[in-house]
Formats: sequence, structure tokens, C-alpha cells
Amino acid sequence: HDSNYLALSGALSLFVGHGREGMPMPPINFAGDYAGGAMMLVMGVLLSLLERQRSNKGQVIDAAMVDGANYVALPVFKWLQSGFVPTNDQGFPDARSSILNQASHFGNVYRCKDGKFVTVQALEPQFYKILLKGMGLKEDELPPRADISQWPKLIERFQQIFETKTRDEWGAIFYGTDACVAPVLSAEEAAANPHNVKRGTFAPTPGEAGQFEPAPAPKLSRTPGSAPRPAPKPAQHTVEVLLATGFSEEEVAALLAQGAVVGTP
Repeated sequence: HDSNYLALSGALSLFVGHGREGMPMPPINFAGDYAGGAMMLVMGVLLSLLERQRSNKGQVIDAAMVDGANYVALPVFKWLQSGFVPTNDQGFPDARSSILNQASHFGNVYRCKDGKFVTVQALEPQFYKILLKGMGLKEDELPPRADISQWPKLIERFQQIFETKTRDEWGAIFYGTDACVAPVLSAEEAAANPHNVKRGTFAPTPGEAGQFEPAPAPKLSRTPGSAPRPAPKPAQHTVEVLLATGFSEEEVAALLAQGAVVGTP
């Protein structure tokens, strides 16, 4: 139901691009449920614990996914108000002129010779110059960078150039530069990427040979997060949790016998 929460919060209207004629394109299930819901709930718990140290009082945390998705998108809402992100007659970001919605040639995703993709985000002029150099172009031979009317033609030209080399060939050309070009990696490729390996961004998935999953973030110096653990089985920790809550072994046994709770065989 992720897109339902995003729709009501106003955040879904921000996910527009050229691909579907300005129609909102919901991101895969994380912006509402996890960013707007789970992460904001965790932040509420942490804020409440910090405040309790001063007041010695508890409080109710009202964490709604609509509220959270809306608040996570606060900077973009402010950009809409300021005009930095232009809008169309529906109040959505204008996919024809918003550089944050892939309207420009210097902020877009391009298909390469091998069918894979690179993302370009050379939004600032100094990065744009480096991008053009890597592509073999000269800025004085192109229409002005800020001329919105020329963006569609420049996107086509950029696409033709990016299709002359594979994704990894482009990656090698722009490696170590400030062109703001990056390969679009699959989840499997991301786990093997040297930068991510060095950072410990991924960790082996327990019980799944050759599989990796995101490691805990952010990374704390004294109390780092735990390494990934095996996925729990339904009811695996029922008895453990009840005992930790204060139930006696006899009470837990009675609850299991009555079918009020379920434990693992």
C-alpha cells in the first residue's frame, strides 16, 4: 500500500518524469512504509528517550506513514514553494523543466551500448564542463546549458553518444572525476562494487551462500550494529519474549496449552 500513503501525503506527486507523460511513478515499496513509517517511528522513540532524561516522563508516539512520508519530503515541498522546482497546472513538478525530475540533459539516466545504464547528475556548471570533456563535446559548440527549449534535443544527442560505449567503459572514463556520472548497478553488482566492499556497505546473508544484504547504517565507532542474522521463524521467540516480559515458566506453558500463544515445535 506504499503508493497509497505517498499519494495522500503529497509526496507521490513529486515522482514524475518524462517516461509516462508526467504521470506519477511510485518508487518500489520503501518511501512510505520504511522511510515514512518505520524510520520515523524509530526517530520518535529515540527523541522520546532523550526527552525522558530531562523530564523523567514517558509519552505517546503518534507515527503515521502519511505524516512521515510528507515530512521526509520537506525539502522538496519547500523547493516547490520557492519555485526552484517548477510546477505544472496540476501543481506537480513540471517534468519538462524540473532538473530534479530528469528534464535536462545534464540530469538524466542514459542507456549504454550493452543495454545497461548510467546516471548523470552534472547539475552545477563546473561538473557539466567535466561531463562534456569525458563525452568528447565542447561547450561552445552546444546550445546554452540553461536553454530549456533545447533540452529535449540535447537529451537525444547525449543518448546517442552514451550508446557508443558500454556502461563499464563509461564508468572507466569518468572514474575519479567530478563529472557526476555513476553506473546504475543491480543489487548483486552493488554488493561487489569496490567502494561498497571497502565501506562494508553489504554483508553476507546468513544461510544463503553467495548472497549479500545491506549492512547496518549508520556505522557507530564504539557500538556498531550487529552483522546480519538468520531470518527468524514464525513463533521462534515466543517463549523467550514472554519469559523476558515477566511471565513464569508455568504461565507460559499454560498459555501454550490453551492456544493463546504459539511457539515453535
